[in-house]
Amino acid sequence: MNKIEKTSYIILGSALLLSSCAQEEALTVQPDENDRRIIFHTSLPELTTKATEITKDLPYFFMTAFDETDDKLIESGKIKEYFNNVRIEKEAGALNTVSDECIWPEPGQEADKLHFFAYYPELNTGASLANETSAGENKTIEYKIDSFRVAPDITNQVDFVTAYANGSMADNLFSGINLKFRHQLSRIEVKAKGSHKSCDIEIAGVCIANTPMEGTFEFQKSDADGTWTDLAKGNAEYIFREGDAIVKVGDNEVSILGSKMDSDNDNCALLIPTTSPAWDSTNDAGNSGDGMYLKVLLRIIDKTPTTGNGKVQYPYFDNSQGVNAMNIEREYFAVVTATGTVSKRLYKNGDAYFLDKACTESYTLASGEEIREFGWAALPVSADWQPGYSYCYTLDYTSGVGVHGPDVTGDVSPKAGDPIISDMVGVSVKVYDWQGLNGTTTSVIGVPGS
Repeated sequence: MNKIEKTSYIILGSALLLSSCAQEEALTVQPDENDRRIIFHTSLPELTTKATEITKDLPYFFMTAFDETDDKLIESGKIKEYFNNVRIEKEAGALNTVSDECIWPEPGQEADKLHFFAYYPELNTGASLANETSAGENKTIEYKIDSFRVAPDITNQVDFVTAYANGSMADNLFSGINLKFRHQLSRIEVKAKGSHKSCDIEIAGVCIANTPMEGTFEFQKSDADGTWTDLAKGNAEYIFREGDAIVKVGDNEVSILGSKMDSDNDNCALLIPTTSPAWDSTNDAGNSGDGMYLKVLLRIIDKTPTTGNGKVQYPYFDNSQGVNAMNIEREYFAVVTATGTVSKRLYKNGDAYFLDKACTESYTLASGEEIREFGWAALPVSADWQPGYSYCYTLDYTSGVGVHGPDVTGDVSPKAGDPIISDMVGVSVKVYDWQGLNGTTTSVIGVPGS
């Protein structure tokens, strides 16, 4: 029998779906020596699904397995799976899981050791050998997901859980295989509160900038969680869409990841764990250090009688404040005036508004609608996100709203790092796992300028 020192297996990137809730599965199938189907018992932490759906169970999962004792594990440079990407579903009313496609090796091979890699949801697969192999007594089998990507739009992001176990027919025919699924993403919430002393603040979206959006996941084996490597950064965003209510910041905390998501567990982004410094808005305006920050899409209405009650203060509409009014990124919405809900997200070209970025499908306001224009405000935040933990950032707008982000370029005011409204923005960060509160830390982030 050939001995293999180290073999790696890779699943190539995927679109993910997911399911929910903690559940231990007990043995109900009573196999005999003629029934070689593998019994799987699954346990899960509390799971968060896609934003609009919470379920109470994991109805199925996907499994790839390898037989480390197979002397033909690698043939012609290709990996031989014992079984590959099998969808395993629960039988009606059963508390455990079996599949006719997942059976123990043939008689005489009862001691063959199988490695089981389970994942939910399904991955687009394409296995390939990652590194060279050589003869040796210490053989390991590794499994990876290469180029794992999360959706840039928070509303399309989904959870991802995995499990690893090993066993043999000799040891596990009757006892089965225990699969302890674990979260491999971090859950991020962003909330806002605070009545500013001189203005009203409306919010129509949020972006988490310079966060990992792609990476390689190495399945857990000796470690509990598995590891993420080769991370590539991007932006995760939620810009309000039809039916969302524009958020008016007040004394009570409110999610700014989408007003239609009204469950406490729904308003979240599901992102790759990371440790990242905050953007240094004072000394690195262009963000060459690639620090993390929030971008909040907001509208500021002056409520002080001396400057004109009800006047839009931001985004800037002219250069009267000593700024280049068009040197900021902005978004447009048709809003139902009476309810403050979004009718359509719009795009502007000249004085006309359109439904598409190419500005080919024009839009005419309906009765009772108005155009509202929003601009981005940046807020440097750091991250130390672990898999299976939730992080709730609460932004306190009592005194300020943030600065112009690094996407604002050039030497003409406003410049990147310039304050939009001065003073401080408080950020409290609650850190807890998905099964209970773990702790809370609070920090205050200063906005440069006076």
